[in-house]
Amino acid sequence: MSYLVLARKFRPQTFDDVIGQEHILQTLKNAISQDRIAHAYLFSGPRGCGKTTMARILAKALNCKNRTFTEPCGECQNCIEISKSSSVDVLEIDGASNNGIDEIRTLRENVKFASANSKYKIYIIDEAHQITTQAFNALLKTLEEPPEHVVFILATTEQHKIPVTILSRCQKYRFKLIPPEQMIKSIKTIAQKENFQIDDDALNIVTTASGGSMRDALSLLDQAISSCSGKITGEYIRDLLGLLPKDIIASVTESIAKGQVQSILKAVKEIIEQGYNILQFARDLRNHLRQVMIYSINTEVSEISSEDKKLFEVQKSLFSISCHVRMSNLLSRALDEMRWSDDPRMVLEMYLLKMAEPYYNIGELIDKINDLEKSIQANCTNANYSIKGKSIANKESVDDVTSSADLISVWTEIVDEMVKKHPLTAQSLKKTFIKVLGNSSIQLSTARQFDYESLLEFKEQISKLFKRKTGFEVLIKIVIEKDEQAYILEKEDIVITQESSSPIREYVVKEDFQETSKTAIPKHIEEIAKKFGSIAKKV
Repeated sequence: MSYLVLARKFRPQTFDDVIGQEHILQTLKNAISQDRIAHAYLFSGPRGCGKTTMARILAKALNCKNRTFTEPCGECQNCIEISKSSSVDVLEIDGASNNGIDEIRTLRENVKFASANSKYKIYIIDEAHQITTQAFNALLKTLEEPPEHVVFILATTEQHKIPVTILSRCQKYRFKLIPPEQMIKSIKTIAQKENFQIDDDALNIVTTASGGSMRDALSLLDQAISSCSGKITGEYIRDLLGLLPKDIIASVTESIAKGQVQSILKAVKEIIEQGYNILQFARDLRNHLRQVMIYSINTEVSEISSEDKKLFEVQKSLFSISCHVRMSNLLSRALDEMRWSDDPRMVLEMYLLKMAEPYYNIGELIDKINDLEKSIQANCTNANYSIKGKSIANKESVDDVTSSADLISVWTEIVDEMVKKHPLTAQSLKKTFIKVLGNSSIQLSTARQFDYESLLEFKEQISKLFKRKTGFEVLIKIVIEKDEQAYILEKEDIVITQESSSPIREYVVKEDFQETSKTAIPKHIEEIAKKFGSIAKKV
């Protein structure tokens, strides 16, 4: 074959050529330089990030005849054979097609034989997670105590499917996705060697579409080079991948922010008429909104080109963070429903209209309500009122009038309720003077010590009833005073300024047994008589 795809042509041949896996490179180099070679390695991570490539380079470094420190020379017979996958001492086994117990038994028999031309006999098992459980069990003993000349290297994209008994017998190395900046730098180097041009927008689209996989990025780049006769631009890559133009995505984003539902429906119609994939449109919109959110939070971690910065500067203030989270959730749900719906266009339209609805965060609403309450309380002034004449001492705030009338009405209800529950002990509340000190504070006063003590006993209950009926704490002050300018509540909304002049009744307590001269009237009888404004007399 005269032509090699870019992914094979520019495959790293030495440790220094590998990008994005520095944490693994340093460990392997140290192990080689100190001659601390393990008998089994497990390379795991996403596709296209260099697991098999690293396994081949490690095999070269272990069997190279002219190795310089830790790097293979790449020119000796062993290095050349390993690069061409023709070495008899480095065997690459596909775990997907050699996953049965019979293949593992054959492998167990072959490891007994010494290597032909190399120091180590190395088995590279790719897609190791597809080996069956029975085959893994058959490999356990060999993997734990192989001959001194044998090294196993297992590569997998799904480490969680490997049995724990196998994992415990291997040195585990986790490969990472390749960072975009390193991928862009590598692609620019390849572009210089292959004599093609590509702009920054196209580079960003390629690295984003590849998802951190260098192999995927080079495969996409290979396709673009083959189909494009000139410079590879971002617009061309978008057409190649079926991505929507940026101006459509930006326009829909602005329409969502402004709540322009007619523009949103018109944009969806144009997308359908122009033949774009509606699922791809939803993905592109979600990705664009994600980039806007990240750019609004921290521009340093955003992955956008210099050409797009002007657009993102305008759109970064369109939505709050909580709104971004809500829209991302809605688009994800829309994508899930669109895959199984007989009318995905309708599903998308409904979700886009929902995204355009006004959104208020619960926390923000609570903060605004609290600020409003504080503002009202700060503007309210103390005022004294007289119920009898309905006169107002301070008329600066209408809210104060309403608040005071409400407090008096609530007090009337509380008195009635307390008298019904405690018909004997709560009678003193009906003779209590009430004075409104502010929209959240009152003063209860009485002229008699007995009534004062009774008010103190009921203070906690009165406070709870005020809070339950008004919804806020009411400060209650209880005093003894003979100020008849205040108002008294007796019966139902009857205002009087002095105590009732009803005659004092006498209750006669007759003895039904002989008392001594020291016997007096029981104390509780006297207290009951006092509460009714009467006296108990012994006869």
